[in-house]
Amino acid sequence: MSSTLAASTPNSFRFDAAARAAPPLPSNVVDWDRLNELASLLNTQYRAGTPFPHIVLDDLFSDALLDQAIAELPGVEANWTSYDTVNERKKVCSDTASFGPTAETIAHALNSSRFVHFLEKLTGIAGLIPDPHLHAAGYMKVSPGGFLGLHYDFATQRELRLDRRINVLLYLNRDWQPQWGGQLELHSDDPPDSPGHVQETVEPLFNRLLIFNTPHALHGHRKPLTCPEGRARLCLSWYYYTAPPVPGWAARSTSVEFKGGRFEIKREAVKLINLITPPILIQWAKRAASAFRVAKN
Repeated sequence: MSSTLAASTPNSFRFDAAARAAPPLPSNVVDWDRLNELASLLNTQYRAGTPFPHIVLDDLFSDALLDQAIAELPGVEANWTSYDTVNERKKVCSDTASFGPTAETIAHALNSSRFVHFLEKLTGIAGLIPDPHLHAAGYMKVSPGGFLGLHYDFATQRELRLDRRINVLLYLNRDWQPQWGGQLELHSDDPPDSPGHVQETVEPLFNRLLIFNTPHALHGHRKPLTCPEGRARLCLSWYYYTAPPVPGWAARSTSVEFKGGRFEIKREAVKLINLITPPILIQWAKRAASAFRVAKN
């Protein structure tokens, strides 16, 4: 699988996926070895992305696979959540049981350990956690007249009590025309009319994967869509989280403890250090170690 730099944005990469057939299992959705290599090749570009860390990967999946996911789009009888306010007009289906086999396969693949490890290596964020519930994620459908105002994403997944860190969007729009709108605007975290404001635009093209950090990430597609009736702006989405440290978490055992087992000096010393060290210092130490490993790779 080869990659070339696309001209639309400095953080866009294209992959030759035409020869791959639609896979039957999550383990075959993408070339995982190549994806892992790309994490090492592209992590610097990702983290240097403006207006916030992001990257665009084109043609990573089989076209036939995504065409099938479109054909299996959940119908009106599925559990769609409608958002119809002055700030947004869209629908979301988070129920994987309604997805159809192809999209369900893709969903499980991108929530898998392999993909999480790829994201950690790409972004430098350790301890990422996928959301099995796909809260506010999954199939996203924006029909003619729909839009999404500029916004910052919700910061926590309250059901799992996690902090949101990464968005992954896979666009499913065959033959999408620029005049129809739907381009995702990425804005820097300052007033849009300020002299130093930075904006980038991502076209919602078929087989395009967009990955970006969510904290302080101002984004949206403000103009109402003008696509023909019967068409819609489609994407599959996943969000990834980290667990915030809580007081005393570091003092908990990280290995099996046998009742009546023998005394181990090393283990007891570690437990003592964890008890007397503030969680924030341990978190900083772990982040420094993670940054060192990423730089080394």
